[in-house]
Amino acid sequence: ARHEGDLAMTPCTDLVENTPLPAGFAFAGTHCGIKRTRPDLALLGCAEGTVAAGVFTQSPVRAPCVARNAALVPHGSVRAVLVNSGNANAMTGPDGERANTHMAEHAAAALGCAPEQVLTLSTGVIGVPLNTGVIGKATPRLAAEAGDDVAAFAEAILTTDTCTKVAHLELTLPGASAPVRILGVAKGSGMIHPDMATTLGFVCTDAAVSPQALQDMLAAHIDTTFNAITVDGDTSTNDTVLALASGKSGVFVEGEARAVFERALHAVLRELAKQVAADGEGATRLLQVQVHGASSAAAAHALARGICRSSLFKCSVFAGKAEWGRLVAAAGQAALEADVSLAPSDLHISVQGVPVVRSGAPIEAASPSELTRKLREPEIAWDVRVGDGPHAFTAWGCDLSYDYVRINADEASQVEVQPGGMVARNLTLAAYSPRLKHQLLVDGLTYVRRFVGLRAMVYVHSGPADRFDLMASLAQDLSLCLDAGMRLLVVVPSEALATKLRDAVRVSGNYAAIVPPDPQEISLLLDRGHLCVAVEGTPEPGEQVDLAIKLGLQKLLALGDDQGLRDDTGLVSTLSPELLLQGLARGRFVSQDPEFPALARQAAVRGVPALHLVDGRIPHALVGELFTDQGIGTLITRQTV
Repeated sequence: ARHEGDLAMTPCTDLVENTPLPAGFAFAGTHCGIKRTRPDLALLGCAEGTVAAGVFTQSPVRAPCVARNAALVPHGSVRAVLVNSGNANAMTGPDGERANTHMAEHAAAALGCAPEQVLTLSTGVIGVPLNTGVIGKATPRLAAEAGDDVAAFAEAILTTDTCTKVAHLELTLPGASAPVRILGVAKGSGMIHPDMATTLGFVCTDAAVSPQALQDMLAAHIDTTFNAITVDGDTSTNDTVLALASGKSGVFVEGEARAVFERALHAVLRELAKQVAADGEGATRLLQVQVHGASSAAAAHALARGICRSSLFKCSVFAGKAEWGRLVAAAGQAALEADVSLAPSDLHISVQGVPVVRSGAPIEAASPSELTRKLREPEIAWDVRVGDGPHAFTAWGCDLSYDYVRINADEASQVEVQPGGMVARNLTLAAYSPRLKHQLLVDGLTYVRRFVGLRAMVYVHSGPADRFDLMASLAQDLSLCLDAGMRLLVVVPSEALATKLRDAVRVSGNYAAIVPPDPQEISLLLDRGHLCVAVEGTPEPGEQVDLAIKLGLQKLLALGDDQGLRDDTGLVSTLSPELLLQGLARGRFVSQDPEFPALARQAAVRGVPALHLVDGRIPHALVGELFTDQGIGTLITRQTV
């Protein structure tokens, strides 16, 4: 339990096991058929007496779910929130309004409550009719399965996101004998430039709060959290943030406790907002811009958001450059649009704590090389003083990378609406632009020739193995590698997964067999061109290295829960075994996946020719690592690359 002075946040992409959840809520997520394979329907069940508040997009082009929810909150008795992803159900006319009503009716029937006690949200492609038939079939199952699985709910609301977004906080309010808990879940990656809300956000608490007080608190803190982020300057038709309070803790938010609770609510909202900004489409760095010394709160807000929104400035963040000139230009544009006074001589600018402008004139960094290193960190903070005024504002955004254009150009043209209303992407080569298609073919055929006859092991950790969609893409990658003439052994943690991979590869026309970890038997099958799949549960890293050495494998590829190994400059793409061991001894390299450093040490000491540490949470990570020039993970090799 924590008091006002010690509000410790637990941000995470997947809620830590056994983390206590707010009482009075249940979560579920499933695939109902709006998307081709990924989870697309989520339910948040609420205990009787749960109150709700909400803030919504101010765009006049609103989806029916936004208009309906805005008319219902503040609400004193909400029983559920039903969310579909993949289809925004926006700009779909009267049919869209009826579809949104049907969503509420389906959830109400499954839970035994009134439709008015159900809030509905949709996110995804605009202008596509929503098939509520598949939602109606799946909703009773969702209601029956609802429980503590926050991860399933968080995953089912995603669209172009690359990760779930969750934050949790527990605190004891003044005068209370029991703690209260606040849980936040959000989604958002693109079309993010909010006005009173952004993306989809859900905050649940077991504190007892009146509907109007909850509405007032949410509205008061949305401007400095969700309204303080921007990814692309575009406001969505469906942006919504809901706050729900069950009261099950028995702790009332009143008197001096209110200020403490509000501080905690703000912390959860801010953490979720930053996670959304960091996961902007194609983003590689989180951008923070703090403006202070402004003459008014509105001026500070406009300048910080204007700088974060600038495409030119965002490009320099991607490049890892201290392009303060672009920042100044963006600030001037924002000042012009907001009718804010801004004098060049008043500007003092620093980045990552290093001053670069003083009184409107450039100053040389004490250590240019150190500044360059800092500009390659995953979070980049710019500080801009614009005068001696009392007001400040912090905005968050992200860099603008090549992938942003790819996601919103090539992939946007691939969206297909299939019979029955299913929204899917055509990711075949034919869907790409002619120039990109040509480049992909040239690069792909060049790399294929490198791998004919190569013997390799693919070791799959339990984290990626739990994702059905990731294992489907892995099966495709394995089939492609076999077609290219590679000889592959795959080690997985369960018999069920081994069977799925074996069967999927067989369907593609390749031979595959589940084998014991017997080097002689595996070697014989590899020579025949079979895919060998072995089940190893939770082996020690040394066991995988032993098997690779006994088989004389040229590569060991580990698919885990991080991009690879990192140091102070970010992801390390290539290392020799000697540099790896030296760095591990000095504590230079870290990874969120604890198996990666241990496996790397074993492979380096015992002479594995090449070890690839790859983020198994990324679809087609195996192909991305092998068949691209730079790879996507960390390669530890004795060869010159």
